[in-house]
Amino acid sequence: MMNFDKNKECFTVNKDFDNNIPNFTRRKKALKIILFLLVISLIILAVQLFYIDNLSYLQGNLTIINSFLAFILLFLYIILTADMYVTINRIKEREKVEVPNEFRVDAFKQTYFIVLDTVILIIFIFILVLSVVFKIGVFEIIFSLFGIAIFSYFLSAMIKSRKYSLEVQNRNIKVLYKNQEIEVLEIKDIPFVAFFGSGKEKVKKGDYPIMEICNIKGEILRIPLSLRNYWLMKKYFLKYAVEISDTYEN
Repeated sequence: MMNFDKNKECFTVNKDFDNNIPNFTRRKKALKIILFLLVISLIILAVQLFYIDNLSYLQGNLTIINSFLAFILLFLYIILTADMYVTINRIKEREKVEVPNEFRVDAFKQTYFIVLDTVILIIFIFILVLSVVFKIGVFEIIFSLFGIAIFSYFLSAMIKSRKYSLEVQNRNIKVLYKNQEIEVLEIKDIPFVAFFGSGKEKVKKGDYPIMEICNIKGEILRIPLSLRNYWLMKKYFLKYAVEISDTYEN
């Protein structure tokens, strides 16, 4: 059997990708204003630098302030433009993803996060060893044991979840663990699917998507996904009108 969490409730919110296309109207207006202010600031700065030898102490300070302002405006313009460009390209890539009748989805490997958690776990073990050897105190021992327990759990969960994969054939989904079939789900037995970021409720940059499939028994299969597989699986479930809750929306 799959490793399901039965103690979760399913909240249904039906969404599709059309509801997740950003409106860049305000962004473009803001970029025009920033660009206008940047041009004005650079013109003033050019004049100030041309007469730099004749500037008073106050005018010199104003030149420094204007230089800093021009740098901030340029930085904002580049960041906002780049973010908009990346988002538009991501939407284009998302639209290219098509749902075939048969496909395979492997769990996201989370290698970076596993390495990071391993390093933190080693640090906690090191703190524990030092606390015991040098008899630093009970608090340090309890603190390190708590940290070891928490990060050992996270590591175990990530290592286990990366071994899942799905083989989709039309309305049937084969669940594999270490490439061994452990369950077959039919689309009619899946009333609800949730997508969210690895940061749980608050999705931030760098979070990867996680999918939870809820069956009619109330069992839940959780599997981390790459961005492309997130798009693919969401389109697949939308195709068959499965209820979807998506707080990742990328």
